[in-house]
Amino acid sequence: MKIFVICFVLSLSFLLPVSAQDTLKVVSFNLAGRKPGTDPDTRLYHTIQNLKTLNPDIIGLQEINEAVSLSGSDNQAKLIADSLSAWFGETWSVYYTQSHLSWNDQFREMIGILTRFPVKQKSNITLATGAYPRKAVWNLIETPLGTIHFFNTHLDYLNPSVRSAEVNQILDFITLKESQYPSSGTILTGDFNDVPGSAPIRLLTQATVPFTDTFAAANPGATGYTLPAQGPTSRIDFIFMKSTSDLSITGSEVIMNKPYYLTYYCSDHRGVMTRFTGTSSTGVAGRNSRPEEVSLSSAWPNPFNPETRFTVRFGGPEPVSVSVFTLTGQKVKTLREGLPSGEEWTVTWDGRTHSGQPAASGVYLITVQQGGRVKTGKVVLLK
Repeated sequence: MKIFVICFVLSLSFLLPVSAQDTLKVVSFNLAGRKPGTDPDTRLYHTIQNLKTLNPDIIGLQEINEAVSLSGSDNQAKLIADSLSAWFGETWSVYYTQSHLSWNDQFREMIGILTRFPVKQKSNITLATGAYPRKAVWNLIETPLGTIHFFNTHLDYLNPSVRSAEVNQILDFITLKESQYPSSGTILTGDFNDVPGSAPIRLLTQATVPFTDTFAAANPGATGYTLPAQGPTSRIDFIFMKSTSDLSITGSEVIMNKPYYLTYYCSDHRGVMTRFTGTSSTGVAGRNSRPEEVSLSSAWPNPFNPETRFTVRFGGPEPVSVSVFTLTGQKVKTLREGLPSGEEWTVTWDGRTHSGQPAASGVYLITVQQGGRVKTGKVVLLK
């Protein structure tokens, strides 16, 4: 009888719902549609196999295709959702909307969101038209870290001014939805067809309430190139988090970065995945609990001039590095690094760069790294 009870309890531990987790994994990926001559069905098969291994929670997809001549049975987003539902034994929801026709009008091209969590609301907007009509999609998703506003888009590839107009429309869309539905955070994914530091990206990272480039925050100084898949030279695929979000970035990486055969990749893009955890009671500890996290207090004063200070608590015995970065990932200054001493560090930034020059007014990222753990915070220097 005792053996039966123990086995029964152990079996329940493997039947915990997906909501019993404290990490949210978000993917952004451009599928490259059903571009003729690229064996799209094979590419899609290997994309699905990668996603099974990555085990994400929410996916922003760009360049979803389905044949005009068919009834939608070949829709790539639906095929992915059906495959993940069968693999993980749970229902993945899929939401997509058509933006335009592609590849000599053979296929309907769409933008979409997939998630394993319940979707409470959803809608989309039409963006300024450049080379093609574009859209942004939105889901209000109930996650273990709280209710999340999730937006996904694909900007014009031809004209930077059109991309800037599209970003401004998306910012208005985000503001509207945030005013209608309270949440724990806002995440924006997509193929932005522009690079860090460009005018459209600065509209996000330097907004009144700025967005954080999650890859840059988690990997200071790394290129993170995503295009082209074979020998990438630029980063145009992003996952952004709004600075007011009750979320913390625990890591970000380039994915779909290996060929499935010789020089054949899942897409002409590589993708990006960011892991988040909650920074308040919205997080639910569970089966995926990680080792103790490094922690970073709020800076005081903030905004500041001439200096601000904050406290770092350690998440283990590994060396710690505390640095200041711009929102585009450029290092401004290393404030402190070395092995942990005592229980915590109180760190001060005097508003100067590594060369001793005064930094410009603006928003900066305070980044703490220890082992594979990353914690970021924002400070505003006003002069």
